[in-house]
Amino acid sequence: MGTLILSGGGSAKQNKEAHKTFAERLDKDKPLLYIPVAGDSVRRPHEGSFHYIKKCLNPYGVTKFEMWTDLNDHSVKEIQTFAGIYISGGCSLKLRRLVGESGFARVLSEFYKRGGIIFGQSAGAILLGNNRAGIHEGLNLVENHRIWCHYKSEMEGERSFLSDKESSRILAMEDGGSVLVTNDRLIRISGNSYTFQEGRKTSIE
Repeated sequence: MGTLILSGGGSAKQNKEAHKTFAERLDKDKPLLYIPVAGDSVRRPHEGSFHYIKKCLNPYGVTKFEMWTDLNDHSVKEIQTFAGIYISGGCSLKLRRLVGESGFARVLSEFYKRGGIIFGQSAGAILLGNNRAGIHEGLNLVENHRIWCHYKSEMEGERSFLSDKESSRILAMEDGGSVLVTNDRLIRISGNSYTFQEGRKTSIE
């Protein structure tokens, strides 16, 4: 299996340690694949997001990038040429739909199973959990956890959160909260993140 780095969202400054941890694990001789399709390309063009992520990762020696905005007709062989994959934030429902309908879910899962490194930021992190949106499910790469991003403690009283808490494990990350997922372990990188299981809240250390 591969490695996941998950971010609950937040600013470049809040995600500095997560980006550093990601970059340290990449083969710098290969390009990084950037996928911004969860974002609203009208409000923020994908090229602007691409520039932003380059600016975040350049200080850690990541200089080769490629961006995909169309997830159709890509193969496992093609994706294996990348050092890692960065999936940025936006609308998680849209992202799961695009990944599911294009068949890219299978390609991503196989990349991970073959040892690939994936960074999921906000909606990108949610995609990697077992969250469900209509007929489109997350990839379930995080030990059967549903992923909650932009978490705040007051969310625990919301009906949707309570419903999830009763039915499955949850990984909840605040803005600036990030975790490393490796060998079925959740390891804190920065900020505050928590797991919920059978109603019990545990801080990730």
